[in-house]
Amino acid sequence: MEFIKTNPNIDLYENVVETTSQVVTHLVIPRGKEIAEHHAPYDVIVVPIKGAVIFGDVAGNREEKLVPGDLVKMKPNEHHYLKAVEDAEVIVIKSKLA
Repeated sequence: MEFIKTNPNIDLYENVVETTSQVVTHLVIPRGKEIAEHHAPYDVIVVPIKGAVIFGDVAGNREEKLVPGDLVKMKPNEHHYLKAVEDAEVIVIKSKLA
């Protein structure tokens, strides 16, 4: 078992776990900052842990406000973006599932 602490003072992101099949990223997004449209070749789960973000589904042409307790589950290569409504922290879990 390994316990991992995140750093709330990072400049945007830190990968806290990296293996060949999984990457766990901690994002710190200041209010008003946007993470531009992107995609990843992984199954992805996005979990807000502090503050609120707008999560944009490019293909579905929709946005959802996410707060701690919410999450988004994506299939590989789904295009999306994030905007911080307030200072926010998000955990992103990217996995290559069999």
